Amino acid sequence: MSASDDRLDTESAAQPAPKPRRQTRIENLEVEEPAVHERASTRVESLAEEPGELPRSITTGESLPDKISFSELRLPFFRLRMWKPALLAGLALAFGAVFWELRQFFYWAADMHWSLGLLAGVVIGALVLTMASAVWEYFRAGKPLRKLQKTQQLAAEVRDSRATDAVAPLNQQLQELFAGKPQGALLARVQEETPDYYDNSELLRHLELNFFEALDQEALRRIVRHATTTGALVGLSPFTTLDVLVALRQSMRMIDDVAQIYGVRPSMVVRWRLFKKILALVAYSGASEYAVSELWPELVGDSMLSTVSARLGQGMGASLFMARIGLAAVHSCRPIPFSEKQRPRLGALTKRIASSLKERLLGREQNRWPDAGLSQSAAEKVSARRSDARGPNQDD
Repeated sequence: MSASDDRLDTESAAQPAPKPRRQTRIENLEVEEPAVHERASTRVESLAEEPGELPRSITTGESLPDKISFSELRLPFFRLRMWKPALLAGLALAFGAVFWELRQFFYWAADMHWSLGLLAGVVIGALVLTMASAVWEYFRAGKPLRKLQKTQQLAAEVRDSRATDAVAPLNQQLQELFAGKPQGALLARVQEETPDYYDNSELLRHLELNFFEALDQEALRRIVRHATTTGALVGLSPFTTLDVLVALRQSMRMIDDVAQIYGVRPSMVVRWRLFKKILALVAYSGASEYAVSELWPELVGDSMLSTVSARLGQGMGASLFMARIGLAAVHSCRPIPFSEKQRPRLGALTKRIASSLKERLLGREQNRWPDAGLSQSAAEKVSARRSDARGPNQDD
């Protein structure tokens, strides 16, 4: 019985397991099948091979396609195209009206009497000659500035040149610029001491060291003086309108002084043209903030800031504005432009302006303390002498 059971177990184990029965599902054909969502493909990148530079759109500041950036937004400037013809037409109409009135006046005087006609003709002729001479002087006054610009352009072109083609023209232009002026004697002596083998760059270096260095120091001294005066007047003045008038007047005087140092004769035309050119070079942005943050602790102590901060801030802002105008005037009037290393900076003048302004605005308060110190030391010396004089008498 056991043997038969073992045989049955062996046969059952040898037979394969029955396969599962397939299931059939009947679906309705009228019902739409649901959409099958496919899985998005995934790209695997190696982290070891990262690019050494950022994408160009990030490094150059360009906006990505789905971003909007207004950093480079610029709108076209609205230009008035007809204002110049309109201005010229208005001037022509005004001159025509004046000419017609003068003609009518002459004919009326001549009809009255021949002597009145002669007198009217003399008056009209004098008026016309005066206007013509004014126009001639206007164009003639700009001639020194044109010569100055020509010399500046030539010096800038041959600064790094090792040739000798510009030595003679440059010396000739400088002689014409300083002819008949106090600086001409020093220039002639410096040019006589110049060796014949100097090239263009060596000539410029020789002139800057022996001639223009003295002029630059005098120009900076005058700039500091005008800036300090303007700062003191603005700091002591309680009226804003008066501050503007004082700053404008001092700036015009400073421009004249700086222009005279470099051989430019002062005149209304030269002053106006230089003023327009200098204002184009002036960058006043940040001057007052720089004065407040950097110069106030150097000007006064922390204990005095609460009492003189407003007055000193206004004066220091005006002084820095005047210093910027003065430096721009130096750059505009100097026949040989500065090199990048020799260019005077505003920081070189701030300490001088600060000390001068401190003496003017706070001179009385600052002078009390040294007097008190001297009196105390003198009293100590007197007491020491008295003790020395009494010592031997007491010993006796």
